[in-house]
Amino acid sequence: MAVALGNWGSAEAVPALVAALDDEEPLVRGHAAWALERIGGDAARAALEGRGEVEEDGWVREEISAALASATRPRAPSIPPAPSPSGSDTCAS
Repeated sequence: MAVALGNWGSAEAVPALVAALDDEEPLVRGHAAWALERIGGDAARAALEGRGEVEEDGWVREEISAALASATRPRAPSIPPAPSPSGSDTCAS
């Protein structure tokens, strides 16, 4: 679920992912951390920082650290492809 929510990228998913950071399964917590990094925002960062203070699983700590490090780097803007000069996506030869 967390991976799908991270790929969706909507801030609407943040509350569910924050709750998943407290799941008993490390796999769920690690995927939630990854997804929160993908979505970003202040609430996601605060939750990651809070969980990072108490997380005991090494892999989950790595996911949280990577997510927090990524949050400090600016994301590259999404640039849509330029339209072809002829208005068609096919090449004329």
